[in-house]
Amino acid sequence: MRKILCLLIGLYFSCVKGLAQEKMFYSQTELGFMLGKSGEDWEGKHQKRIGLSFQSFHGARINSKNVIGFSVGLDRYDYLSVIPIAMGYRGFLGKEGKAQLFGGLDLGAGSMLLEKKEETEWSKSWYEGGLLFSPMAGFRFPSRKGKASLSMTFAYKRQELSYFWGQLDQRTTITPRSEGLLPPGFHSVSETASLFHSFVFRVGLMY
Repeated sequence: MRKILCLLIGLYFSCVKGLAQEKMFYSQTELGFMLGKSGEDWEGKHQKRIGLSFQSFHGARINSKNVIGFSVGLDRYDYLSVIPIAMGYRGFLGKEGKAQLFGGLDLGAGSMLLEKKEETEWSKSWYEGGLLFSPMAGFRFPSRKGKASLSMTFAYKRQELSYFWGQLDQRTTITPRSEGLLPPGFHSVSETASLFHSFVFRVGLMY
């Protein structure tokens, strides 16, 4: 997963630099919130959650109606901060210079770089991000002066996350069994997987 995220980040910044030079650059930066349900509490119930959602999308114009590119942002799920990195598409419907409808789709993964890893003499724990899927629709309102337009986006976001807790192996030698099934240096590792479904609303600017 880390190799995939590094590759997407590299492609993202390469695309941004190249497109800016060729004047084919498209940008959409938005800020808003996400609504959904948190994980189960000790009674097995779900609580409502609301969190920050920031996204910056940059891409190339295939034509006046279609754009492809990459996005990066910051999402807040309860006490967790996730950096979503995705490939995306934006399509527009309507006349240039007038209010337009647009739709889009983002596919990628979430990074947990902002979450600290906990380590003691006996154990280690950490978070890892998983796949994300986010279709969206919204409105574009061009300004009377300048090239910037106001955007209003409604989206659904599906984000996978995992929490890992590992007990360290205190032995001086590691048997082939543990080497084949577990990461080096661990006696056991447990994973708690979570799946977040969110309604997202953001407003921002398009260039």
